[in-house]
Amino acid sequence: MSYLDRVRRREGRLADVLYRSYKSLQHANVPVIPGLYALLERERLVRRQAFGWARRKFYDEPLFRRRCRACGPGLCLYDGIPAVWGGLEIYIGTGVVMHGTATLVGAKVYAHPRLVIGDHSHCGSVFSAVAGADIVIGSHVLIANRVSLIAYDSHPTDAAARRAGEPAPAQSSRPITIGDNAWIGVGAIIMKGVTIGEDAIVAAGSVVVHDVPAGAIVGGNPARLIGRGTAAADPHNHAGE
Repeated sequence: MSYLDRVRRREGRLADVLYRSYKSLQHANVPVIPGLYALLERERLVRRQAFGWARRKFYDEPLFRRRCRACGPGLCLYDGIPAVWGGLEIYIGTGVVMHGTATLVGAKVYAHPRLVIGDHSHCGSVFSAVAGADIVIGSHVLIANRVSLIAYDSHPTDAAARRAGEPAPAQSSRPITIGDNAWIGVGAIIMKGVTIGEDAIVAAGSVVVHDVPAGAIVGGNPARLIGRGTAAADPHNHAGE
């Protein structure tokens, strides 16, 4: 038995003193020196931001851009590199924001499933896209955290086929299209074959199984019309001037 074990068991007077001293040190606090710890707090913030920026710009973003078939300038990645599975072809526009917590999947029953994300769109944390037929996201689209776009069933409905590890048939996939300026709320699920019109809003937690008209606000499971939004201003439209 090592002496450390004796200390843990407090066998002997010295071991007992050492054990109690150790337990006291566990609850001891160093006094806060305002000037010193304000400086250390600033140093920690600057160091973490600088390291995070360098990792994004020199490691994460170049690796992800290389994985894309096309990627415009201004890509901004947070929290690492999105996971990409299958032969998914990815096309990214200008100024797109994505997160490393995203999962992007291409169905293996298609030769070239595509994910297209337009200019200045934002895909939040834990974003998921499962493409069989194409998934096309327009420009200036805001996609909140934990949103899923499911354009392919992944598994067949037949139990025997699932047990055999067979993929879902190709015809079970239909494209998903999200129009410009749309806003998809937290935790929403967009199912196969759905088109979200321009300027539309999908409320948090909604499950969308039918097309959403331009400018509509929908919510619920299944999502239903709950209001109308305001269309984005067209910078090329001067009719009101």
